[in-house]
Amino acid sequence: MLAEGSGQADKLGMRHLKKTGILSALAAGVLFLILFQNMSLVEFAALNIAGVDESARRGQARELLGDHYDGSFAQKLEDQEYLNYLVYQKLQKALGAKWEQRLPDLTRVLIHDARASRFDPVFILAIIQTESSFNPNAIGGAGEIGLMQIKPATAEWIANKEGIEWLGKDSLFDPMINIRIGIRYFAYLRSSFDHSANHYVSAYNMGPGNVRKLERNVASTGVDLRLIKPEYASRVLKNYNQIYDQMSREQFDLQKFALFRESSRPRRTDTSLGL
Repeated sequence: MLAEGSGQADKLGMRHLKKTGILSALAAGVLFLILFQNMSLVEFAALNIAGVDESARRGQARELLGDHYDGSFAQKLEDQEYLNYLVYQKLQKALGAKWEQRLPDLTRVLIHDARASRFDPVFILAIIQTESSFNPNAIGGAGEIGLMQIKPATAEWIANKEGIEWLGKDSLFDPMINIRIGIRYFAYLRSSFDHSANHYVSAYNMGPGNVRKLERNVASTGVDLRLIKPEYASRVLKNYNQIYDQMSREQFDLQKFALFRESSRPRRTDTSLGL
């Protein structure tokens, strides 16, 4: 009787475990559908948004982080899929429903122009976070406008220099125009300061003339300017690392989602073998 009772208990236990496993799988599926219900990977692929230039991304990440690149969240995303999707997702969450219809074009502009100027698109996102917290209508105390907080005079100068049609200061409220001009201006600063991240990031905030003046003053004292970490540059790097931290977690979820989708597909049965 004891053996028979134990066998029944074992059967009931196995049924319970099997039921629990099924429920867990269903719960995981629901979780992933909730996480990515706004835009599935299949739907995103149909938008034909180019991938992130990994060489440019990695190159600028090393430029920005220096010895801290190894072990960073930026390194964790080396050669990973879905980076363009993660850029899209960041813009979607930050800008909200108002810009939903223009998100694909905005993502294309950011990724394309970052690629053309050899920038990490996550760096551009970090600048936007630092400058305007993703508010396209932001106006700074010195007249800076839009996502990347560009002064109209600077925008007009860089637009004329780069052959971009200048449509007036109000055009800087358009996120695509703002990002396009902002990236070109950053490319100019980066080239002017020989790819020294501490210099060109600071120059975006305080102006290239002031950075050169500071450089001359520091040089006269024999102090290495690279040891100086301006507050603005520190905030940019903090946001840069935080965005990468979030993206690395979302990338992990995307990979689990892909594996879940694959494991959930019905197995094909070869009827020719009677299976």
